[in-house]
Amino acid sequence: MSEPVGERTILVPIANPASVRPLLGLAASLATDADTLVPLTVVKPNATADERAHAWNSIAAAEEAGQELSTPIQGRVVEAEDVAEGVLAAVAGNPTSLVVMGWRGRSSTTNVFGRLLDTIVGRSVAPLAVVRLGTVPFRRVLLPISADHLLPGGNRGLDLAVSLAQRLDAATPEPATVLRTGEREMHLPHHLERVGDRVHHDPRRTDQAVGAFARPEDVIVAAVAPTVSGLRAATTHLAWAAPDATLLVAIDVGPTREEGLADAVDHAGRPAPSHDGAGAERPVRIVVTARLPEAGDVRPDDLDRVLQTAGTTDQVMAWWPASDPHPHVRATVTVAAPSVNAAIASVMVAVHEAPAFLGAEITYDVDRSRSGG
Repeated sequence: MSEPVGERTILVPIANPASVRPLLGLAASLATDADTLVPLTVVKPNATADERAHAWNSIAAAEEAGQELSTPIQGRVVEAEDVAEGVLAAVAGNPTSLVVMGWRGRSSTTNVFGRLLDTIVGRSVAPLAVVRLGTVPFRRVLLPISADHLLPGGNRGLDLAVSLAQRLDAATPEPATVLRTGEREMHLPHHLERVGDRVHHDPRRTDQAVGAFARPEDVIVAAVAPTVSGLRAATTHLAWAAPDATLLVAIDVGPTREEGLADAVDHAGRPAPSHDGAGAERPVRIVVTARLPEAGDVRPDDLDRVLQTAGTTDQVMAWWPASDPHPHVRATVTVAAPSVNAAIASVMVAVHEAPAFLGAEITYDVDRSRSGG
């Protein structure tokens, strides 16, 4: 059993030595002034002297790797019959604010994150950040928010994800971005609009929207509660959609009462589907609507000019809805692209790089009645 090590702890269980340094760096970005990083390893009660020495050497290496961080670090070795039991005992025995765990980004036919992580997710009494590390260091936070998150009772996990996204945003050189998905039947609460410098709205599924917009330099913070439906939306499908980005699955305080986390991911264990980016280019028409800040002075010509960098524009207009004080501008752009995702991606990038649309919420609707294919 572990002993309390500080006012609050962020536990970082060590499984893969190669991931220790980036995981500790990410955990330090998530830490508050009251947190101590606790790299953790587990040995059996009947472990040999060599096994115990190896465990402590792993902790010493982790502490050395964390010396360059501004957050205090104090490693622990816990005795338990298995790793999950040891991690859960450490969570219960310390004032744990967060558990940061590495994930390879793959599911099996019987597990979501793998047997070890599934056990911890299902029984933890502290929130968790399950992280699939990207191929390059992250430079921007991407926060997907689905329509379900905004329904009554649907925000479990969203507050955690927003908090973690804001902490990471403070440590990244590029401003965070909110990516809204699903139907837009209500406006985003102001505290969510303020997470990033603008909001992109793609009405399609979250994994499709993330696949269009995410870059390898992103850390995608996925809000989820430890439920079958929540895990399905935020794990394997997002890992497939953005295979090179860092993915952080923010899981609110458990434990879950649902049985069978194995059923939480459709097609778990199967190869990722092939991307639809190959093939001949065809015209794709996208209706782009920007809901501007109240004090904004963006004109329809400004949207038209930005969209012309991606394709051919028409039907440019502006209006002021009676029920909304925010001015709106809209234009349709036709893009030659091999897929809908590729077309939306090019338009999103064009609008995202335009300073005029800071603070705006931009929606991208595919005009399928007049798009090619």
